[in-house]
Amino acid sequence: MNRTLQTKLTQLESETKALFDSIEGLSEEQLHDQSYGWSVIQVLSHLHVAEAGTVIYMTKKMQAGDKMPNFKMGGKLRMALTRTMLRSSLRWKAPKPVSNPKSDYSLDEMKKQWEKSRQKTVAFVETYPEKYLSKAVFKHPMAGRIDLASALDSISYHQRHHLHQITRIKKAIGSN
Repeated sequence: MNRTLQTKLTQLESETKALFDSIEGLSEEQLHDQSYGWSVIQVLSHLHVAEAGTVIYMTKKMQAGDKMPNFKMGGKLRMALTRTMLRSSLRWKAPKPVSNPKSDYSLDEMKKQWEKSRQKTVAFVETYPEKYLSKAVFKHPMAGRIDLASALDSISYHQRHHLHQITRIKKAIGSN
């Protein structure tokens, strides 16, 4: 596997662990509290669905093979802007497919679902043909057409962005 992609997967796994570590000690009641908007479980569900959907989309796009467009400078610039936006604590509506996250998972169920999806992410990256690394395999809702490395970055930035939200929820429910 490409070293850059391996590094991105390792970082993503580390950040996911940190995300789950940040909610350690919260009760199921606290995890499901929707008094302040989305619950922590809904945030986790949203992140899980977004990552799984990204891999499903890229898997489908791979069928185009050599016909996939090249990742261009405009996409790189839009990705940099997206990264800046996701680093902020600004809030905006989630894209429709991931805007109504499920809230009926227990934390253990959520972890298991996420683990299954992450295995699919890793398998996709491990089998991704080197010759397509410069192809725009994903259409990001904000950045437009991006390559696999940028798609992995966007998953990572997205998780970090929602860590702000989880911190805000924890503070609101009286847990630090």
